[in-house]
Amino acid sequence: MKKYSIMLLAMCFTTIGLFAQTSSTKNMLTQKHHFGVGLTTDLLAGNRDMNSFKTNTFEYDISSLSSNLPYANLELFSSTFWGVYLEYEYDFCKNLSASTRLKFTFRDNTYHFNYSDYSPTNNERLYSMHEYDVSLNSLEIPLILNYKVPMSENVSWIASLGGGLNFTLSKPDYSIEGKTYASDLIGRTYHLDFEVLNTISPFIYIGTAFDFNCNKHKFRTTLSYTLYPTDNYRFNHYIKGDNVNMVFENSPFSQNNLEVGLAFFW
Repeated sequence: MKKYSIMLLAMCFTTIGLFAQTSSTKNMLTQKHHFGVGLTTDLLAGNRDMNSFKTNTFEYDISSLSSNLPYANLELFSSTFWGVYLEYEYDFCKNLSASTRLKFTFRDNTYHFNYSDYSPTNNERLYSMHEYDVSLNSLEIPLILNYKVPMSENVSWIASLGGGLNFTLSKPDYSIEGKTYASDLIGRTYHLDFEVLNTISPFIYIGTAFDFNCNKHKFRTTLSYTLYPTDNYRFNHYIKGDNVNMVFENSPFSQNNLEVGLAFFW
């Protein structure tokens, strides 16, 4: 994958750079080359799991509570997401441009992991709750084509389509190891951890935006959706001991973002 990521970087900058060299005057270069900085956030970060279509939380069959069996569930408690990027854009003509970015994203999810087990000796169900923090820092490098439609002298509407690679820069490096403190359950332990399956993964970018020109500068408001076709993350959970060996198979999931953003270009 490292070879492909280097190739993508080269393609992003070389392809746009080749077109950029066709400008023959300093004035045209000034008009055709744009550099920008932007900030984004996930519109639904606080109200959903990482993916709208695949859940990354789980729950045992609720009948376990009445059957005196171990029971656990994982719930999303809070979520924040934001990204910051540097962008280079080259205008091929009035209506068509290409751009590439170095975008750093930061996601912080807090989960509540609830576990309970039944103690025959005490004739009661024992409960425990843990917070599990998942912080993911990533670098996104896309190549994007933009189609522009002038709405007025200083306002343009943009439709964008592109793709690129996501590099996971950091991930949780700890797990939850616990047990219920009852004499007849002392040998039974439970475990939870978060796994990154792919540190380098492809993504598809779809976006729309408005440009507001102000002299030689412009502001851009964006609404975009980043789709990850591969499942890159997974929670692992199991219980061991006291003649119990239960592994909860939680499906891998991806991290799709619906983002709103603001950028400044010069």
